[in-house]
Amino acid sequence: MASKHRSLPINWYYLLYVGLIPSPRIICSAIFCIVLAATWFPGSIHAEAANDITKKNYAIPGGLLSDVLTEFAAAAGVSLSFDPTPLGSRNSEGLRGNYTVEEGFRKLLQGSGFELIRTDRGVYSLVTSPENPNITKLPEMVVTGGKADGYVAKRTKTATKTDTPIIEAPQSISVVTRDEMDMRSVQNFTEALRYVPGVTVDQFGFEGRGYEYLLLRGFNGLNNANFRDGLSNAAFGFFSSFITDPYGLERIDVLRGPSSVLFGRGDAGGIVNRVTKLPNAAPIREIQLQYGNFDRKRIAADLGAATEDGKLMFRLVTTALDTDTQVKYPNTGGERAEIRRFYIAPSITWRPTVNTTITLMGDVLNNRSGTSLFQIVAPDGSQTRVLQSDPKFTRYAANQSSIGYQIEHHFNEIFTVRQNFRYTQQKGRFRDMFGLGFNTIEQPTLLDRQAYGTNERLTQTVLDSHLQAKLDTGPVSHTVLLGADWNQTNLNLKYFEGYNDGSLAPAIDILNPVYGIPIATPDALGINSKERIDQLGFYIQDQMRYNENWILTLSGRFDRIRNRDKDFLIEETSKRSDSAFTGRAGLTYLFSNGIAPYFGFSQSFLPQTSISADGKPFDPTRGTQFEAGVKYQPAGGRSLYTVAFFDLTKTNVLTRDPNDPAGFALMQSGKVRSRGIELEARTELYRGLNAIASFTYHDVENIKDTDFRGNTPIQVPDILASGWLDYSFGALGIDWLRDFGLGFGVRHVGRVYNDEANTSTTPSFTLFDATLRYEKGPILFTINSSNIFNNKYVSTTFFNRQYPGTERTVIGTLSFRF
Repeated sequence: MASKHRSLPINWYYLLYVGLIPSPRIICSAIFCIVLAATWFPGSIHAEAANDITKKNYAIPGGLLSDVLTEFAAAAGVSLSFDPTPLGSRNSEGLRGNYTVEEGFRKLLQGSGFELIRTDRGVYSLVTSPENPNITKLPEMVVTGGKADGYVAKRTKTATKTDTPIIEAPQSISVVTRDEMDMRSVQNFTEALRYVPGVTVDQFGFEGRGYEYLLLRGFNGLNNANFRDGLSNAAFGFFSSFITDPYGLERIDVLRGPSSVLFGRGDAGGIVNRVTKLPNAAPIREIQLQYGNFDRKRIAADLGAATEDGKLMFRLVTTALDTDTQVKYPNTGGERAEIRRFYIAPSITWRPTVNTTITLMGDVLNNRSGTSLFQIVAPDGSQTRVLQSDPKFTRYAANQSSIGYQIEHHFNEIFTVRQNFRYTQQKGRFRDMFGLGFNTIEQPTLLDRQAYGTNERLTQTVLDSHLQAKLDTGPVSHTVLLGADWNQTNLNLKYFEGYNDGSLAPAIDILNPVYGIPIATPDALGINSKERIDQLGFYIQDQMRYNENWILTLSGRFDRIRNRDKDFLIEETSKRSDSAFTGRAGLTYLFSNGIAPYFGFSQSFLPQTSISADGKPFDPTRGTQFEAGVKYQPAGGRSLYTVAFFDLTKTNVLTRDPNDPAGFALMQSGKVRSRGIELEARTELYRGLNAIASFTYHDVENIKDTDFRGNTPIQVPDILASGWLDYSFGALGIDWLRDFGLGFGVRHVGRVYNDEANTSTTPSFTLFDATLRYEKGPILFTINSSNIFNNKYVSTTFFNRQYPGTERTVIGTLSFRF
């Protein structure tokens, strides 16, 4: 029995990294100095991509020649610099087979009158064909391999961990590109997902602390759906949750439905993968200055360069934010909660050979903020503007940092090996107050309050290694993936509630609230614990292609998880181990006209950290989904359309124990089913006019529950709908308008239930967004407004608290790109 809880052998990785590597802050500082030195002397640095002579297998779909060239450059990992205008409406049949980079470009441009040559900077540039004695270099427009251009991404690594066209993935996936985030001037992570189907964001209204609340197909995605660069970024605890600065992202991939087969533990709704900005061969020089309402001030920089031989590439991304918020305390003369945030992310890429790439990255994020916005509901049910927190007492502080690396090596045209690693830590301190109920019949407007606080330290170490093989067996071509990953998460938690002498925090009168009264820091220690979760998983996947039309994807994974929880207050340790097998199967048929119907089956599992009333740990929850849909990618344009029907069931859901009169005990008897349809269109309707449209219908129901069978879980809207149009007036050919652009969006969120009994609802709401921009040479100026008509709405109401939605924001951003 002693060996039952022995540490996993792979924990030697953890000992090695923690023992030999300095803190993430020290390493980030070292990377920062190197990157800053590299970008400070532009005269000696030029971007250059390595001349890859290795053949790789490509499956680039047909379409506009300019689009196909961009797709090929992204798949090949090289930089392309050209103005697509001279190519006009030329089409291409695409590219399939084994080619070097130069062979691929020659094949695609055959008979076009153009060719691509590698410049002194290592970037491929478009010129007229050498048959013409007067070779003319055409105007440039940098298109960096690996970055989705415009609003429409066509490839992803999130769905399969291989570079795969989105149309071939047997699961619905949406990509929010860097261009879209820039055009909409996205300020936080959940704001980036507002126009994505199947995703509910900001269900607690305005959030100033940095929490990234979201639902995926009706299931919680706050922590267990979080991924970054393909590695888990999950968190657990009272207030521990990793924070994302969207300026540091290249794109966001949203994979809907159970996805444990490649990523391990996760909830049934899917995953959200944040793809970090990393070095590339193209020079990057951008400085941003920003000002907005609520006295918002922000500065940001994105700098990148490479050495002359193309073997070293550098990038530095940083932001600093200082702003008030809409959280306003009454009777204080306008005092508001504030946010102070700093973020820096240096990275270095080394290409020692044409077949090997090593990237070292790190980041540091410091966050200081006040409370979130929830207002007290009066005893008669009416809404007040009174906050139960206090501006002099409530504080949230989080210091977050990470280091990691990505290694990729091509042995030959068949075998490729990759390894990704990241170590992340967050230290957080939080203190606030919650309401205990209204005082007495004699004082019905007096709310008793309890002070509480937490000290938390969260660390996570993730290592993922896999071997990819591309081979043929007769008429069937295979992309096989064989891999293993390890994840260790540790949480040290101290939770203080109230005071050792039994006293409470000062009560507050909702008719005449008084703030700024001295409040002592709580000292009654309620929880003092350390929890550790180890996960070791092995996975295999085969993407099979037959006759260039049929694509069958089969995946399987086995996980072993061990949980150890130490309670220092009672000197008791609990241990648990779980194992799970998850699978996925999908079939796609590619028609020559760009239509691709698909059918998929996938599973998920999620271990539970709670225990039952008798002290026994709960079994993991499990998710099973059947999904059928159609994707359409027309050959002649930059568009992607998706329709998905899904039937998703989650079992072993925790419900309230009816035998507990207090209502706090849980039991594991629930089952939730989510059925629905999702529609998404991302398209360039015609030159200069881009559009995004999405629609989601949810039918989410408790189909097995002790008390609430047949009811809808709280905060899950029945309908989500959104649309965004963006137009660049340069396409009109009118001189005085050519530098302007305009965007307009609308978002609708359906009604939600506030309680499990479905007796109270929050009504639906509709919001409008807009942007106006001016771009001239290296200068880009944008004015963005969210909720432009300042619609006053409530996101949800429960526990006698209402959560107002985000008010109108107006932000001006001046960008210098040089």
